[in-house]
Amino acid sequence: MPLKTLTTLLRVVSEQGYPVDRALAQIGLDFNPLQDDPATLPSQIPTDSYSKLYGLVMEILQDEAFGLGQENHAPPGTFRMLCLFVIHCPNLGQALRRAREFFIYCDQFRATQGAAKPLFIDQGDGKILCVLERSASLEQDRIHIGHANVLLMMYRFYSWLIGRELPLQAIHLRASEPADPQPYEAIFGCPVRFGTEHSGLVLQENVLQLPIVQTEDTLRDFLRQAPYQLVKRETPGNLNPLTEKIKQRLTEHNSQRLPNASDIAAELNMSPRTLHRKLTQEGTSFQQLKDDFRRELAVHYMNRPELSLDAIAAIMGFPDNSAFYRSFKKWTGTSPGRYRAQLQAGNQPS
Repeated sequence: MPLKTLTTLLRVVSEQGYPVDRALAQIGLDFNPLQDDPATLPSQIPTDSYSKLYGLVMEILQDEAFGLGQENHAPPGTFRMLCLFVIHCPNLGQALRRAREFFIYCDQFRATQGAAKPLFIDQGDGKILCVLERSASLEQDRIHIGHANVLLMMYRFYSWLIGRELPLQAIHLRASEPADPQPYEAIFGCPVRFGTEHSGLVLQENVLQLPIVQTEDTLRDFLRQAPYQLVKRETPGNLNPLTEKIKQRLTEHNSQRLPNASDIAAELNMSPRTLHRKLTQEGTSFQQLKDDFRRELAVHYMNRPELSLDAIAAIMGFPDNSAFYRSFKKWTGTSPGRYRAQLQAGNQPS
């Protein structure tokens, strides 16, 4: 974690009158970046130390957003209630909508209520901006980069929900561009635009259909370790690098026209032979990744009762219904009709 990020939180600790030396001892650091010679300081600090400091600041302020870029505080327990509010959503798009409903509900009990903002803004070419800023004023965001931290943690939270790194196209931040914007692009792994009208994540619209894979059981473990998972540097699933890249590429394509191995290899500037060899080293294959992706998509559509089995086959690009039925049985061990019947009966398909 960059030292500058730690320094920002330490200033919050100091401004609240909490002894900085005590805070440093609690997070296991033997230097003070607010006082020591910058030349003697490391450029990176352990993520675990940052996570502990983050928790301490939340405790001091009684604010889970630690006051960065927000007019209204988030009392302890807010994040847990948000998680419970979205954990049973079928897909990412519904989770984002539920999260917005949750914050609108919370705003009813605040003296200062944020102005209504759109949730999704069309960016053209199949891309959307998912607006995640809360109630901070535009003037405050122009001079306060702290909102990027909140945005980063929400990005990692939604990545955790879908069990893979959320494939970002770009990041928009209302804050003015800092002298050195490169660290922000390195953290998010995509282009970052500053001085925009809204802060948010730019995604391919079809990414909203990715299913939520977490459960209340996994949520308990997640909350027990929070906020470490939201600030650690590793990708959410700690997946193999090429496997992760291919999964991202698949989510960015229309489900009716998924790319083949040669298409993906060309996108990644490697030969098909190299792609297959590297995937073998990571313990998988392109066909396996493609089948897993189509299985997840098919199961997601099966949970939408308004879609007939024939409609699902057409949406997924199968040449005929029998081809879809054969593939679905290969993926799940049961026929689409039996799977749908178990869902309607309230049973979890095996």
